[in-house]
Amino acid sequence: MIREEVSSTVGKYTHNFDPKGRLFVPAKLRDELGSVFYVVIGMENSLLVFPEAKWAEVMERINAAPLSNAKAKRFILANVAKCEPDKQGRFVLPPTLRKYAQLNGDVTFLGQGDHAEIWDAAAYEASENDWIFGGNGDMAKAYEELGL
Repeated sequence: MIREEVSSTVGKYTHNFDPKGRLFVPAKLRDELGSVFYVVIGMENSLLVFPEAKWAEVMERINAAPLSNAKAKRFILANVAKCEPDKQGRFVLPPTLRKYAQLNGDVTFLGQGDHAEIWDAAAYEASENDWIFGGNGDMAKAYEELGL
């Protein structure tokens, strides 16, 4: 059986904005995200980062959504940035997306399989600690549901 290679964006990486407001794409995520990717608002003040091919799939689903989802579609598509990193892997994140995700200092990139997330580093650490140590997550149940 021939298996098609699947992009596997995984890991946790922390970077910060340079003096010109550019953000560095972690080297281990550059190949998976490609030379063009799309950043859109996510949940819990995070940003979602989609490689170009995956974004095309997302757009197909959005375009096929029923009219009853017009507000969600409008909100999502109004808050998308097409990003093309320079040769050093830096890209400019629009101020509106930086504001939504409350990105001020250190930023954490999270690989999520077929996409990545961008979080304020302190906010992500607090969320992760709350889920693992604060009793707000059931790790055994989550692992079971994921088949781990």
